[in-house]
Amino acid sequence: MSITFGRLARALLLTTGIATALALPSLVGTPLMPSHGDPGARIAMAAPASDNDGNDDPTNDNSDERNIEGQVIELHTDTSPPEALVGMVGGNVWARLYKNQLHDSGVSVGDYVHMQGEYGDHGIFDAYQVNVIDDGDDNDND
Repeated sequence: MSITFGRLARALLLTTGIATALALPSLVGTPLMPSHGDPGARIAMAAPASDNDGNDDPTNDNSDERNIEGQVIELHTDTSPPEALVGMVGGNVWARLYKNQLHDSGVSVGDYVHMQGEYGDHGIFDAYQVNVIDDGDDNDND
């Protein structure tokens, strides 16, 4: 193997490794940087809301499968029903906001929310109750 070929092979390998490291997070659905929204926005990741009783009974409205909690990263008010992307520790979850919850809760991008509902088709959460826990405003005079 010539010296020139060896250098070219190492450069190609290094370039491929860097490209893979940058592309992999977006391929699996967890981008390193959000593509939309305010570049100065903070994102707080959260786990699914838990009742901590170890009971995963699907008929129990307080089970992990019927509650999610996290920060609203994106909000699409032009869809029917409106949709929100909620940032959670296990990954982002799309939620459809039913029963006029967009208007009733006053939810907006950056808000930390608790949603009750159930998972529907394709892992999308159908939220029938939305509660804004923290409005994402930086002032502490709430």
